Amino acid sequence: MSMAERIRYLVKRHPKSRQEIAAELYISADCLGNYITGRRCPDAAMVRKLAIYFQVSADYILCVTPTLGDTFTLPTAEQEQSLLSLFRTMTPIQREYFLHSGYGITNYASIQQVLPVMGIPGSLG
Repeated sequence: MSMAERIRYLVKRHPKSRQEIAAELYISADCLGNYITGRRCPDAAMVRKLAIYFQVSADYILCVTPTLGDTFTLPTAEQEQSLLSLFRTMTPIQREYFLHSGYGITNYASIQQVLPVMGIPGSLG
């Protein structure tokens, strides 16, 4: 399935009209139509907006993952607080790497184990 086909599928299964979806994404209905037909590809910022809007991963839209199985869901307040608490324990270098590597978004796993393996100095303890 191509990116256009995936966007078309997400729009089709959404309860709102194309015009409403486009308005909420701050694009024209024609622009959304171009994404759906494949005449135009969304840039990275628009892929992110589409992923958040339709609550799927950007990888799904970009055809990296084959199915919708791994859908995106917003974190709970408790998850956000836990992540913020962890972030506050990091050194400035660890924070910078954490933000730029994507681990803050894609990997709730033991960051205490990941950072040393990646060669990031300092300890979290």
